[in-house]
Amino acid sequence: MIKKIISAIISVMLLLSFSAANCFADTESPYVKINSDLSPAEALVDAGVLEGYQDGELHLENFLTRTEFTKLIIAAFLPNESETAPVEFSDIADDFWGKPYIAQAVAAGVINGFEDNTFRPDDKVTYEQAIKIVIRMLQGYDYANYPVDYIQAAIDKGIADGMTSVIGESITRNEAVSLIYNALVYSKEFDASEDYDYYGYGYMTKGAGGVALYANATIDSGAVYTEEDLPEVYNEPDWDFYDFNTEEYIQNEENVFKNAVTSPLSTFSIDADTASYSNMRRFALQSGILPPAGSVRTEELINYFSFDNPAPEGDEPFSVTASMHKCPWNENNLLAKIDIQGTEAEQYGPSNLVFLIDISGSMFDFNKLPLVKKSLKILLEKLSDTDTVSIVTYASGTKVALESTPVSEKDKIISALDSLQAGGGTYGEAGINLAYEQAEKNLTDGNNRIILCTDGDFNIGNSSTGDLKTLIEEKRDKGIYLTVLGFGMGNYKDSKMETLADYGNGNYAYIDSAREAKKVFVDEMPKTIYTIAKDVKIQVEFNPAKVKEYRLIGYENRVLNNEDFENDKKDAGELGAGATVTALYEIIPANGEVENNLKYQQATLMDSEEFMTVKLRYKDPDGYESKLIELPVSEYDNNADGEFYFAAAVAELGMILNNSEYMGTSTFESVISLAREGLENDEFGFRTEFIHLVDLMQYLDK
Repeated sequence: MIKKIISAIISVMLLLSFSAANCFADTESPYVKINSDLSPAEALVDAGVLEGYQDGELHLENFLTRTEFTKLIIAAFLPNESETAPVEFSDIADDFWGKPYIAQAVAAGVINGFEDNTFRPDDKVTYEQAIKIVIRMLQGYDYANYPVDYIQAAIDKGIADGMTSVIGESITRNEAVSLIYNALVYSKEFDASEDYDYYGYGYMTKGAGGVALYANATIDSGAVYTEEDLPEVYNEPDWDFYDFNTEEYIQNEENVFKNAVTSPLSTFSIDADTASYSNMRRFALQSGILPPAGSVRTEELINYFSFDNPAPEGDEPFSVTASMHKCPWNENNLLAKIDIQGTEAEQYGPSNLVFLIDISGSMFDFNKLPLVKKSLKILLEKLSDTDTVSIVTYASGTKVALESTPVSEKDKIISALDSLQAGGGTYGEAGINLAYEQAEKNLTDGNNRIILCTDGDFNIGNSSTGDLKTLIEEKRDKGIYLTVLGFGMGNYKDSKMETLADYGNGNYAYIDSAREAKKVFVDEMPKTIYTIAKDVKIQVEFNPAKVKEYRLIGYENRVLNNEDFENDKKDAGELGAGATVTALYEIIPANGEVENNLKYQQATLMDSEEFMTVKLRYKDPDGYESKLIELPVSEYDNNADGEFYFAAAVAELGMILNNSEYMGTSTFESVISLAREGLENDEFGFRTEFIHLVDLMQYLDK
């Protein structure tokens, strides 16, 4: 981490003195203009960046040489530049066809050769080399740690989406097209943003003075900084943060194999939260380390992704499906995949939303309150004009910063958000009470929800997890749901926020970037905001004639007593509109005979080909009596589809990071291999991002 901060300081100095073609340093970007309505390849052909071969075909499957990639970079990012620099690489002849492009790239400061003074023009360009060149073109400076820093930046900015290569592998023309296209789209969106872009351990601000990266600093939106301002703008890092990290996680003992004779029932609450995944990503991208023990909940890693499941039929709010295939990390076992797919409602009732915002001193950092404001502004763009928003804040005291206001008065809401400043203690208990009062005062027949934005650090009033749980339980029966969004690092209280969401009949996500805010509030807004079923429980009954032992993967803190399944007073998880929830069981097959060592019991088996029966109970959002769905599972198929393999890949990663005793042959390499089988359903690029994260964590682990 210290190396990162030193790198950031050096980067600022380099950048402020760098005059090469950086799209943020100039009023008008020198980059080629692209039509983002076209596919990446079509857009680059249309812009004159990408050309076909003599046969007229693009041959996107071909690999690129370092020279060919350099030519594409010049065509995309410096189409009108003619400045060149002497090319002194020992293996570049004066009459070499690619020398003019290399000369331009050298002048722009975006390429360099190897230590032996060669460029190796005919070598295939690798994933990390291509990433480095594009990041240097976008940002105009070098990082200290190659390739990690460059890959972190690429993943964070989303410009590696669509690439399936990893460190050490050559990239195809198709991957180069995706990389360049994403970088051009990113630069266009950045120019149109609110003058800052969150990235890693700092954020950038653009203006006539260039683009600067600041670590642990708060920058006024729209401000322009020059080299002379740097000593005042750059805040000395809080070194105590790195020595006294107070983040809190609870490590649950992983589920073990259970005997299907003595324990034929497995009961648990669903979990549609996703916080663990984006928090894991934060550790890899911003801290450059693997996530700590207790922070990885495998079910949240899996449920971060949507799967291609059949839509619900009839009046049911969701469909339930199941399949079984060979277990990838233990060829002697089976892996069962159970999926719940929520319905996509065509329209929703009016929403009464309360933004409950922690503005205490701990929310000062760039990735806390400033990111909260940006995230909630993103949500505002998706809400209906008839929805209403209130803002409640808490620090040493509490305040209604904005009374209930229709979204049609968006400027008023944004002005209230912009006025918020961090400082003081953290009276979370009083803030929660005031938010519920505000929500109840404006209760609607539609959707009533509090959206809590915090790092979870409550230090005034009742702050224990148990006290807060009791408080939330008392409030939830009024039909007001609680969504919890976590922000920041250093004193992040993961377990406390998960508890608040669980007992507030809501969901829990971690926002590590504006890109994640877009996922939560734009791409997947219905499942974040609108609940279609509550108290959803799953109970699986295993057939001992077919199943010797079984193990539920993940859901350790969601396991219920078997008698809780039919107890409608027992709280369980909620399902949002369009959400998917997936559960995996590893199964040791039986040989048709039951092994029972009990003295007073003898097992009698039914003649059935079924491996198990999946039973599910749920309530309507405003209901009090549960409904039952049953699904027998008897089919076992060796031919798994990509959805199965991708879910298995994510489960493998969870087991690796948790150092599971049951991970079998799981490795980072096997995770990547499995994930590559399931990239078809990747509309927003989250699955390819997963591959790059796994590759990065493998590199960090080494």
